[in-house]
Amino acid sequence: MNKIFSFDRFWKYFKYDLVNAKSNFGLSTLILGFLPLMVYIVSNLFSLVFTGRWLPVEGSQAFGGVAMGASFIISSIVLGVKLYGNLTDKKAGSSWIMIPASTFEKFLSMFLIVFIIVPVCLAALLVVSDLILSLLPGYTPVTSWINKVVSSMADNGVTVKYLPMIWLMWGQYALAFLLGAIIFKRAKVAKTILWMFIISTVFGIVFTKILGMTDMAEYFMNGISEASISGVQSKINWWLNISWIGWVAVLAAGIFWRLKTIKH
Repeated sequence: MNKIFSFDRFWKYFKYDLVNAKSNFGLSTLILGFLPLMVYIVSNLFSLVFTGRWLPVEGSQAFGGVAMGASFIISSIVLGVKLYGNLTDKKAGSSWIMIPASTFEKFLSMFLIVFIIVPVCLAALLVVSDLILSLLPGYTPVTSWINKVVSSMADNGVTVKYLPMIWLMWGQYALAFLLGAIIFKRAKVAKTILWMFIISTVFGIVFTKILGMTDMAEYFMNGISEASISGVQSKINWWLNISWIGWVAVLAAGIFWRLKTIKH
């Protein structure tokens, strides 16, 4: 058991991995976390140069919302490459293999950093950025706007737990690009996107064929037509949770398998 997992050994490696993550992605996290504030400032500077006036604050949360979305998309794509893309390099990969920690410990550290620590830090910075913008008279924080939408949906019987939803969606893509980063030696992002497109297309065709050959689709639609709004939501949530958690598990297994096969 000690060969697979030792808490002391894991903790030493985890601290080492965290320091590397801070060095390789710390500045990027800061930039992405304050992207809404930067977008607002830059857009107003352009407005001053070309129109001679400051943009109205009302409605500026649209800039914040778009910037937040861009932050999550960009971070999920580049995170794996920035932190662990060098493992496909012969010298860096050999050095990584020689670090005194088991493959499982290295995988666990990688998973915690990519799936939990970075998104938590990024989300915290985005909230801080949004709160700074909320000091402007007339600016509605994006977080408040989302809460109002969610509350309005709840009044109509639809409950949305958007934080876990965003986290799982982001995590899927972050892990997918991490897997691509430690598999492909060159054009990591482009090749990952290509394979994601191929796999999703094949999976969609196979799933559609399965639905056509069975009564699953009819059963699901009958269940929806006979259910209340809360019942429909429960069925959709059930399917989405299985899908998201399932893909996270598959990608995590793929990352662990790839780490075990790295040999330089």
